[in-house]
Amino acid sequence: MEWIERSTEAESPGVLKAGNPQKSLAYWQGRKTEFAQIQQWLTDNNTFLIGIEGIGGAGKSMLAAKIYEEIAGFPKRFWADVSNGASFSDLARQVLTEFGFPVPEEEARLVEALVRCLRSGEFLLIIDNLESLLQPNRQWGSLFYGEFFNAWVEFGGNSKVIVTTRERPELKGFEWLPLKGLLVDEGVALLTALGIRGDLAEFVELVDGHPLLLRLVADLLKEEYPQDPDLSRLADLGLGNLRRLLTDPQVVGVHRRENVGMVLVLDASFNRLNELQKALLLNISVYRGAVDSAAAVAVLAGSSAAEIEGELRNIVKRSLLIEKLNGKRRFEFQPVVLEYVRYKAGNQTQAHQQAIDYYRSIAKQPPWTKKDDVKEYLEIFYHYYQLQDYNSAFDALWICDDFLTLRGHYADQVELYGQLVSKWQEIGDRKNWNYRASLTSLGNAYHSLGQYQRAIEFYQQSLDISLEIGDRNGESYSLNNLGSAYKHLGEYQRAIDLHQQSLEIFREMGDRNGEGISLDNLGSAYKHLGQYQRAIEFHQQSMDIFREIGNRNGEANSLIGLGDVYDSLGQYQQVIEFFQQSIDIKKEIGDRNGEGSCLIGLGNAYHSLGHYQRAIEFYQQSMEIKKEIGDRNGEGSCLIGLGNAYRYLRQYQRAIEFYQQSMEIKKEIGDRNGEGLSLIGLGNAYRYLRQYQRAIEFYQQSMEIFREIGHPNGEAVSLGNLGNAYDFLGQYPLAIEFYQQALNIKKDISDRNGEGLSLFNLGNAYRSLGQYQRAIEFYQQSLDIARDIGNRNGEGASLLNLGDAYRSLGQYPQAIEFYQQSLEISREIGDIRGEANTWFNLGLALDNVNRESDALGAYRNARELYQTMGLDAYVQRYNDEIERISQPKAPVVSRRGFWGWWRRLWRWVRGWFRR
Repeated sequence: MEWIERSTEAESPGVLKAGNPQKSLAYWQGRKTEFAQIQQWLTDNNTFLIGIEGIGGAGKSMLAAKIYEEIAGFPKRFWADVSNGASFSDLARQVLTEFGFPVPEEEARLVEALVRCLRSGEFLLIIDNLESLLQPNRQWGSLFYGEFFNAWVEFGGNSKVIVTTRERPELKGFEWLPLKGLLVDEGVALLTALGIRGDLAEFVELVDGHPLLLRLVADLLKEEYPQDPDLSRLADLGLGNLRRLLTDPQVVGVHRRENVGMVLVLDASFNRLNELQKALLLNISVYRGAVDSAAAVAVLAGSSAAEIEGELRNIVKRSLLIEKLNGKRRFEFQPVVLEYVRYKAGNQTQAHQQAIDYYRSIAKQPPWTKKDDVKEYLEIFYHYYQLQDYNSAFDALWICDDFLTLRGHYADQVELYGQLVSKWQEIGDRKNWNYRASLTSLGNAYHSLGQYQRAIEFYQQSLDISLEIGDRNGESYSLNNLGSAYKHLGEYQRAIDLHQQSLEIFREMGDRNGEGISLDNLGSAYKHLGQYQRAIEFHQQSMDIFREIGNRNGEANSLIGLGDVYDSLGQYQQVIEFFQQSIDIKKEIGDRNGEGSCLIGLGNAYHSLGHYQRAIEFYQQSMEIKKEIGDRNGEGSCLIGLGNAYRYLRQYQRAIEFYQQSMEIKKEIGDRNGEGLSLIGLGNAYRYLRQYQRAIEFYQQSMEIFREIGHPNGEAVSLGNLGNAYDFLGQYPLAIEFYQQALNIKKDISDRNGEGLSLFNLGNAYRSLGQYQRAIEFYQQSLDIARDIGNRNGEGASLLNLGDAYRSLGQYPQAIEFYQQSLEISREIGDIRGEANTWFNLGLALDNVNRESDALGAYRNARELYQTMGLDAYVQRYNDEIERISQPKAPVVSRRGFWGWWRRLWRWVRGWFRR
C-alpha cells in the first residue's frame, strides 16, 4: 500500500505536456456543487489562485478539464500537465507564446513576465498534477514555481490560475476545493452510462464514489463479460472479498478505503491481462510521459510495432492507459495507475537500460536550436539517474551543456547539476572529477543568473574539495572562478587576491596555459580598479604566453582584454586594432561565438568615436552570429548596443524598441545584470525624450536589481543616472545627493574611473546651480584623476566642462584655453563627437570676445563633424548660429559708448547754462 500513499517526489526537468487537456468528458456525471463553487471563485475579483485537492483518481483533472471546456469568459486558456516534472521556464515560455506575449531571455525574469502577462488580460491557466513538482517536505523541487505563485497572489489580476494536486504546497493565498468521491446517485449514473448492472448504489457507497475505481471496475467487467457486465461477476475475477476487505476495521483503520479498493481492482485488472500485455505495461512504465509504439518496442523486443500498438489499444479499453491522438498515436498512464505499475515492476534496471539505448538511437545530432532538440539527452540523464549511475547521467548532461548555456537554460542546469551534487554529497565521493565539475557547472549557472553569492558557495565547495584531495589544478581553476564572481560583486581587490593565488599555483605547476588565464583575469580586475597601465601589463604578459604555447584562442582573448582597457582609456583607434586582430583569430579557429563578441567590441569603439552607422553595422553582424549559434545572452547585448547607437542618432523610439527586446531576452535567461543595463538604456532614452519621471522609474528598477544581486558598480551607475534625471528636472540638490552616493560607492570599490565620472557629474550639478567656482573644483578633481589613470577621453571631457564653467563666469580667455586643450585630445583619440561639441563651445566663447570670424570657423567645423555623424538636428542648430553670426550687424550703442555720449551731453548742457 505504500506506493499509493507516499508523497510523490519531484522529478528531473522533463518535457511539458501542454495545450488542451485532451480528456474525454463523454461519461461525465455530477459534480454540480463543486463546479458551482469554482465558478463562483472564478467570478470573484479577490480570488486569483484556486486549488483542487484530492487523492489519486478522485477526478481532479477531469473537473479541471470540465471547467476548461465549458466555463464562460476567459477568451484565452492554457492547460499544462506537469506530471513529468516540467521546469517553470518551459511552462512560462509556452504560456507567454500561446497568449501572444514576448518571451524574455533571462529565466529569472520569466516569473515577472508571466505575472505581467496574466495581469494584462482575462486568461485561464490550469496546471495539472502539481504534486509532481513537490519534494516530500512539500517544498518546491523546481526553481521559480513558488516565486511565481507568491507573486501572483500578491499582485493578481483578472486572470485565474487553477491547480490540481494530491497534496497542498506550503503556500498561502489558495482557495482550496477538497475533492471527494461522487455522490451515490452520481456514481450510479456513471456506472449506468458505462453499461454496468447490479446493485449499483451499494457498490458506489462501498467505494466512496471513487471515480477512477468505478471506471476501472466497469471496464474490467465489460472486457471480461461483454454480454453480462454485472457487479455480481466480480467474484469470478478474484474480487469476491472486496466487500469484506473494504468494511474490515483492521484494514480500513490503517489505509483509506478508496486506496484499498484501488489496489484490489488494479490487481484484478492486471491479472486478467495476457503475458504480453503485462510485460508491455511493466516495461513502458520506465518512460516519462506518453509513449508511441516505437518506444514500446524498444523495451519489449520480439514483437512488431503493429502488434504492440494493438495490445496498447486493448489495454486502453481497461482504463489502465489513456490514448492520445495528436498527429501520432501515443499512450500514457493515469498517474495513480503509473505508480501501481512501477511498484509492481520492482527492479527496472533492464528496462531503463533499454530506454537509454532507444533514446541514443533517436537522439538528434548538433546543431541544435531549441531545447526540444536535446530532450533525448535529458531523458538519458533521467534514466541513468534512476539507475543511480550518476557518472553516466553527468556524461549525458555534459554533451548538451554548452548548448543549454548558450540558449540560457540556466534554471535547468541548476536543477540537473543540483540533483547530481546532492547525490554525490550523500555518497561522499569527493575524489570524483565529475562531482567537482558539477559543482563548478552549478556555480556557473548561478553566475549566469546573476546570483553571484550562490555561485560563490559552489565554487568554494569545489575549492575545498580540491584542497582536501591535493588537486592543485582544480584548486587554481576554482580560485579563478571565485575571482570572477567577486569581480562581478565589485570586490575587485578580493578578486585580484584570488587570481594572484591561482597564478602562483599555475606557475608552481609549470602550467603555462593556466598562467595565461590567470594573468588575463588579473588584467580585467585591474581595469575595473582604473589601474589601466597595470591591466595592460597583465594582458600583454598573458598574450605573450599564449603566443609562446600556440594557444590562438587565449591570444584572441588577451587581445580582447587589451581592447577593453584601451576603450576605458578613450584610445579608440587602438581598441579597433585589438578587436580586429582578435576577430581574425576567432575566424581562423572557427570560434563563431568569440567572433560575435569581438564585433560587439568593434561596435562599441566606433560608437565612442561617433561613427554610429558603422557601429550599427557591427552590432547587426554580431547579432546575426549570436542568433545563428543560439547565444541569447549575446543577442541581448547586441540589442543594447543598437539601442545606444540609435539613441545617439536621436531615434529614441527605435532605441526603446531595442532596449525592450534586450530586456526581454535578459529576463528570459535570468541575466539580472543584463536586465539592469537594459533598464538603464530605457531610462536614458526616455530622459532624452524629456519623459523624466518615466526615466526615473527605469533607473530605480535597475538600481533595485543591482542591489538585489550585490553589484555595487551597477548600483553606482544607476545612482549617477538618477542624478542626471533630477538634474534635467532642475532638482539640483536631489541630483547632487545621488551623485554623492555614486561617488561614495566608487571610492569604496576603488573604481578610479567611476570616481572621476561622479566628480564630473557633481561639477555639472553645481554649474547648473550657478555655483561655478564649486563646479570648477569638481571638474579639476575629475581632470586630475583622468590624467592620473591615463583616461584621455575623460581628460578631454573634464577640460571641455572647465571651459564651460569659465565661460559662464565671463572669463573667456581661460575658457578658450581649456577648449583648445580639449580639442587637441579629441582629435588625438579620434572622438569626432567630442571634437564637434568642443568646436561649438569654442565658437560661443570666441563670439563673446568679438572674434566673429574665428567663431564662424569653429561653428562650421562643428557642423561638418555632425554632418559626418548623421545628426541632422545638430547640423540645423549650427546652421542657425552661422546664419546669426554672418548677418550684418545694425549699429548699436554699446554700454561704454552710451556713458561716453551721456558725459559729452552733460558737459554741453552745463556749458550752455554757464553761458
